[in-house]
Amino acid sequence: MTHEEMSPEEAAKKCIIDSGVQVAKMWGISDAGGALRGSLTLADGPMSMDELAEETGYSKSTVSTNMTFLENQGVVRRVRKPGDKRNYYVAMQNIDEAFKAENKKIRQMMHIHLAAIDEAESILEYVERSEEIERLCHRFNSMREECAKARKLIDLVRPFTMDELIEIMDRETEAKSEEKRGNRERTKQARDDLAG
Repeated sequence: MTHEEMSPEEAAKKCIIDSGVQVAKMWGISDAGGALRGSLTLADGPMSMDELAEETGYSKSTVSTNMTFLENQGVVRRVRKPGDKRNYYVAMQNIDEAFKAENKKIRQMMHIHLAAIDEAESILEYVERSEEIERLCHRFNSMREECAKARKLIDLVRPFTMDELIEIMDRETEAKSEEKRGNRERTKQARDDLAG
């Protein structure tokens, strides 16, 4: 069905759901995952799996599989309604929520990598050194440094909201621009002094 064949409300909703599908594809998520995320984004409140299946036309098993995946990715959150045993879902609408969930995931990934590096190094600790073992040890050190940078960044941004981070970055960007302008002006002045 084309936009012209739909009511304006349905055509507008379809734009958002289609964008959800496109973004999902970019992240390696199924079309169904994108459509479900889009539907939740537009919903007035939490939606049950039955409601999501009805809204999107996907089977309950497809909805269930994709909602579990989206929840694990931190894209949606499972909620309960008092007196109702069913699971309901809401999209992470607040960028701060999504940002914090993503940061938590990155921190967990770094923990897994660091534990693997520790284990790999302990395996190689008492074996005779070879060129390959030296290469691996060097690589492990590089990996540890990159994990440390990621954890440091997560720790630095954790206490701030997105608005606060944007404000800080705007201030720092402006300060760097001022510094560059000052450097250019000093260089120009030095050239002028030498020429004059």
